[in-house]
Amino acid sequence: MKKSTISIILLTLLFLGSIETFAQKQIVRRVPNESVVPQKQAQPTKTPTHHAPKKKRRYDCLDEYSEGLARVCNDYDWGFIDKSGTLVIPFKYTNARSFHEGLAAVSLPNGRYGFIDKSDTEVIPFKYTNARSFHEGLAAVSLPNGRYGFIDKSGTEIIPCKYGNARDFSEGLAPIGLFGKWGFIDKSGTEIIPCKYEDADSFSEGLANVCLNYKWGFIDKSGTEIIPCKYDWAFSFSEGLAQIRLNGKWGFINKSGTLVIPCKYDGSGSFSEGLAQIRLNDKYGFINKSGTKVIPCKYDLVYSFHDGRARVQLNGKYGYVNKSGVETWD
Repeated sequence: MKKSTISIILLTLLFLGSIETFAQKQIVRRVPNESVVPQKQAQPTKTPTHHAPKKKRRYDCLDEYSEGLARVCNDYDWGFIDKSGTLVIPFKYTNARSFHEGLAAVSLPNGRYGFIDKSDTEVIPFKYTNARSFHEGLAAVSLPNGRYGFIDKSGTEIIPCKYGNARDFSEGLAPIGLFGKWGFIDKSGTEIIPCKYEDADSFSEGLANVCLNYKWGFIDKSGTEIIPCKYDWAFSFSEGLAQIRLNGKWGFINKSGTLVIPCKYDGSGSFSEGLAQIRLNDKYGFINKSGTKVIPCKYDLVYSFHDGRARVQLNGKYGYVNKSGVETWD
């Protein structure tokens, strides 16, 4: 056999071996919230003398608790856990909203939404293309024609599905969108505040944040502008203060429109139990209503305070922090 032929055969074998090694590396699957480790060479199977301890389950998404349950997702499906971390409603929904007033809006793989109770019993059939949570006894839903209306907990259509969009009832009124503009209706479906805003959110503490001429401000239930529409963005009032954004930075105003916490944060959240989330340099912490930083900006992600503690994430770990900054980890 010629030397050239032998060389070609050797090179071919080396190439096939490199393909097999590469393929083995690609088989390694990334487990959610765990780092990828190189695949080790297979070893002879050994019979364990003791059962290995079960690892605590990490979820791709974990929301705040609402009415005793939190929605969680695993890969592409959603379910619910209780406060002990037990999965009480299995991963079988393609989307899920938190429980409100005893029911949760969830969707099936066919894209249709319905409502379940905490025992995972179907209470309202899966026939809507979208659905929001129940508030004040009514929930906004949309039909296949893309129009929104409101149903009660029996699934009866109380306000006809005729709007282009709709949000939650709060303090007796709900924002609705029609022909690209937003206004407010009451529970009889009567238009109380005309559809003239580019955007609008639900009422909170007597005021609603609205967008007019692409600037945000606040109105009362008569439609009177209480705080001028001059902000780049604004969120609802919570505990007497509202988040606003000016020139790319976030701060807080009171109900007279006075800036009480300067616009100096990269991001912020609503006040809950006296504290609000803030973001600086891609890290999160908490401030009090005087603007004092009480928990340093060191977390990768934080949620609002509830029952004296807030959900946090740091370096891939999840846990809770209390108002003194004491941490407990999952």
